[in-house]
Amino acid sequence: MKALVLKGRGKIAYIDKAEPKLLEEHGVLLEPVLVSPCTSDVHTIWQGSPKRDDLTLGHEVIARVRKAGTGVKDFKPGEIVAVSAITPDWSQPDVDLNYAHAGHNFSAHMIGKSIDGAFQSVFYLPYADKNLAHIPEGMSLEDALMCVDVVQTGFTAVEEAGVKSGDTVVVMGIGAIGLAAIMGSKLAGASRIFAVGSREDNVRIAESMSDRNCRVEVLNYKTLNCDLPEGMHPLANSTGSSVVNYVLSETGTKGADKVLICGGNDYSFPQAVDMVKYGTGVVANVMYYGADTDVQDEEYRNLTNDMKDPDNASPETDDPREKKRTNTVIDSIQIPKFSMGRGMAGKTLKFSLSKGGRENLERVMKLIGENDLHPSVFITERYSGIDKIEQAIYDMKDRKAIKIAVELNGISC
Repeated sequence: MKALVLKGRGKIAYIDKAEPKLLEEHGVLLEPVLVSPCTSDVHTIWQGSPKRDDLTLGHEVIARVRKAGTGVKDFKPGEIVAVSAITPDWSQPDVDLNYAHAGHNFSAHMIGKSIDGAFQSVFYLPYADKNLAHIPEGMSLEDALMCVDVVQTGFTAVEEAGVKSGDTVVVMGIGAIGLAAIMGSKLAGASRIFAVGSREDNVRIAESMSDRNCRVEVLNYKTLNCDLPEGMHPLANSTGSSVVNYVLSETGTKGADKVLICGGNDYSFPQAVDMVKYGTGVVANVMYYGADTDVQDEEYRNLTNDMKDPDNASPETDDPREKKRTNTVIDSIQIPKFSMGRGMAGKTLKFSLSKGGRENLERVMKLIGENDLHPSVFITERYSGIDKIEQAIYDMKDRKAIKIAVELNGISC
């Protein structure tokens, strides 16, 4: 069978693979019918940690069940199902408390990360009754496709932040996840949303969500020009961002109730800390921060050298077991001390992988359906055939689309 695989950092290729076998009684074999390359695929290819040889990519997929294990009770061959992009390892005893990292770090991010993903003719998924989801009657396959990752992730940011009725919310980054976070914030009762972004199609969709109950205002970080409110200490805006100045101005210098980081760069985090409210403000991050490889390599060299050098003992004890760091280079994101009240600002910071699994995905799809929302509007390009997935990945890398749907096996969306 044909599969699109990772051949090394920055390299992907189509190869022929043997079809997978049904490995466990709780597993299923699935045929992808509609897939969407993700920015996480881009990260895996160009920025991610090393993966096994010829790993098949892809984790956003609607699929047909080809074969089900004898222990699978709720899904039958021939059924079209949604596959949660986050698939917890339900064999771990602490999975209910630690769904994303049960057993080992990022254990729930299996598909296209540690096991073969959906960019092949047939793929295997374990724990089908826990990780597949029934698509609500009447929901389009494209709406369901956007729910398996994008909407779940955006809603995770909203729920981790605890957005509630009357909140003022900042959504940083209005790619597909940020747009989903706007949807989720409105459902949670936010009264005002500042959406930070600049790409024309994304701005149009974000602005279309504004209504009399919740004003959505897009802040173009490239063109916005706003000064810090009079009387505020200059350190209140650690990066000098006009977006921070504007949010502080519009909230009477108090800051937003919640800031959801769904995109941006390394400056997004200190900006979020600067513009979230003291005492009760929450920053929820669902964005991936790529490594600065030069800094990371230097950090690694310094740590390694410190551990090898027996003369690098603590001067207070001269005990070689109590090493001191001679170089404190860290590949890191920064927390501005001033806006954190020198450590006592009462601001809550959360860093989360998307929620996943069947229960969460079915809950999210139900919310989308009941509120007549259509996240398929995020899809701005469509292709057909497995041969087009590679092009779609490069299009996502080059930001030529918000989301792309690639139809396989002749299924109507």
